[in-house]
Amino acid sequence: MDTSQVRLDWLRAFLAVVETGGFTAAAARLHLSQPALHTQVKQLAGWAGPLYRFEGRALRLTPRGQEVEVLAREVLGAVDRFAARAAGKVATVPVVSAGRALQLYVLARALRGWSGPLSLRTEDRPATVEAVRSGRAHLGLTSLLEADPELDGTRVLEVGQVAIVPEHDPLAQRRHIRARALAGRPLILPPPGRTHRATLAAALGGDLHVAVEVDGWELMTHYASLGLGLTVVNAYIPTPPGTVAVPVVDLPRLQVHLIKRKHAPVIAEVAALEAHVRKHLAQGTGSARARA
Repeated sequence: MDTSQVRLDWLRAFLAVVETGGFTAAAARLHLSQPALHTQVKQLAGWAGPLYRFEGRALRLTPRGQEVEVLAREVLGAVDRFAARAAGKVATVPVVSAGRALQLYVLARALRGWSGPLSLRTEDRPATVEAVRSGRAHLGLTSLLEADPELDGTRVLEVGQVAIVPEHDPLAQRRHIRARALAGRPLILPPPGRTHRATLAAALGGDLHVAVEVDGWELMTHYASLGLGLTVVNAYIPTPPGTVAVPVVDLPRLQVHLIKRKHAPVIAEVAALEAHVRKHLAQGTGSARARA
């Protein structure tokens, strides 16, 4: 493989296609004709191998395409950082991916005092992991269900799960409960297919009475506060007025990790943000465990 054949415009063309999801939008972004864009991506594929396929209208990267995406981000990032420093500009804006609830109730506290530029992506667990793997995000904050060989992850928070119940409910008087105490009670749950719902179903032996299906921790607790049912959420989620958070002792504890791609280039701005977030999350870990 002759590396002298690779051109930066091929890499930029490929990234534009990946980020926009197709050739029409990518050509518009780069102010190129579609034939010119196709030619550049085809030349890159001729050097690297098959990069993508279409499933219906959705563009899916091949394993080789995923590798080339990472390569393109590293090479173009290094070039862009060099040019920015030469012009006296900020070289890199760190990108962090995390879910909405983690951003609101965990990451926001950890970012206090950060004065540099920052870009935040609001994504669920699979999308956060993929964003960090691909280099679209430098860092991610998420719960890892299993070790990932492509990622370095540091556990920064561990919390339990709590049942949100009305303050007049008999369960509100308990210091803690087991999941079976919720059997047959009307529950507010995420849609089918979510890990949280499957975990509760397994703990209740299938005795799951779904009162409301809704997506998002805040909506789940909001509808619980309106008396539509009980719900179970991670312990860092605020308890609405008129309700009580009762620890559920036999449900898995949530382990939140700060993740980054293994062997990623060391970027000063990203390293500074990572150190800042680690420090502030470590300071808040004790109180989070106490609340759980």
